[in-house]
Amino acid sequence: MNSPKVTRGVQEADVWAAADALLAQGLRPTIERVRQQIGRGSPNTVSPMLESWFGTLGQRLGVVQTANPQQGVPENVLRLAQELWDSARGQALEAAQQALQEREAALEASRRSHEADLEHMEQREKALHQQKQAMDEAMKLARAQAQELSRRLDEMQQLAQEREAQLSSLRAELAAAAKAREQERKEHSEEQQAAAQERQRLAEQFAGNERRMLTDLDRARQEVTSAKKAQAEQERKSEARLAEWQTRQQHLEEELLQARTQLLGAQQSAQAAQERVTDLKALLLATQNASATPAPGAKAPVRAGTPSLQRRALAQRARNLPRK
Repeated sequence: MNSPKVTRGVQEADVWAAADALLAQGLRPTIERVRQQIGRGSPNTVSPMLESWFGTLGQRLGVVQTANPQQGVPENVLRLAQELWDSARGQALEAAQQALQEREAALEASRRSHEADLEHMEQREKALHQQKQAMDEAMKLARAQAQELSRRLDEMQQLAQEREAQLSSLRAELAAAAKAREQERKEHSEEQQAAAQERQRLAEQFAGNERRMLTDLDRARQEVTSAKKAQAEQERKSEARLAEWQTRQQHLEEELLQARTQLLGAQQSAQAAQERVTDLKALLLATQNASATPAPGAKAPVRAGTPSLQRRALAQRARNLPRK
């Protein structure tokens, strides 16, 4: 008979005893070795208790503590304690990394299991659909059989009535016919009983098939409803993202249209300014040609106020130029 399992947690005395046993065997007390020695305990539980054991190792080895913990301690003992401590920390780190890898592997296994469950649900839905079709065919066949049995029963009842009438008319005349009639009535009763039993068996079978079919149909409907809800939620999120993208695209198109409008206005303004500059240059050139010095030997008439008139004409032409 197996002994009951110990439910209490790992105690500090257990860790210290296991570490002493490993040290007596000439082994370095590491977290994994202490756990194997005890037979239980997690690395997070064993690690601080093992550190406490290492903290009292010098005192237990007979080394007297002074103001300086390392003063008076043999170098080999300090080196051994440091090696034990480094080894214990390395083992704890390896255990933590291993636990992390195991947790990641468990998460990956859970994801694969979830995908397998989804695939299994799809296959199950197909199987339920096929089973429903098979049940529909079985129901049709059972109904046809029931109708056939009912028709046969009606025919047998009608035949019994005809035989009863014939036997009633011949009862007074033929004793042998009466005996035969009784025998026929007995056989007919047995046939009716057998037919009734067969009809009851078929009815019970049909009822059981119908109950199973309704149960499977309800379960399939619930699963389909859950799947439709999940699909509707996903479609709602997709529509919201599409509306947000369309709104952003409309804003960008409006900003682009405004930028094009501003660019077109700037181009038209630049073109008008260029045309004004060209006209001013032509006017200036014409003015200079008109006021140029006459050729040698010719006497140019001197008119008072001519430069002033030319400046006024030039200013008037500049004002008449189109502005935008």
